[in-house]
Amino acid sequence: MVTTLDKFGRIIIPKRLRERLGINIKSTLNISEDGKRIVIELIQDKEPVVDRNGILVFTGSLDDNKGDLIKSDRNRRMKKLLTNED
Repeated sequence: MVTTLDKFGRIIIPKRLRERLGINIKSTLNISEDGKRIVIELIQDKEPVVDRNGILVFTGSLDDNKGDLIKSDRNRRMKKLLTNED
């Protein structure tokens, strides 16, 4: 299929190709170069929360600040459990 760039450098992916590949407005695409070729790949996003033996587990990624907050909260709760503090 042939397409062109608009004045902002955007590429339109034809509707029938988007439909066939399951690409929609929420899809995540990876764009890379391979020599003189541009490669666009659909990234299949995993659900960030999964059920493991009845416990919901977050499997996504967090930025550094949120990760530090979770570690801090875990440490606070562990200390509370170990020292029987309220």
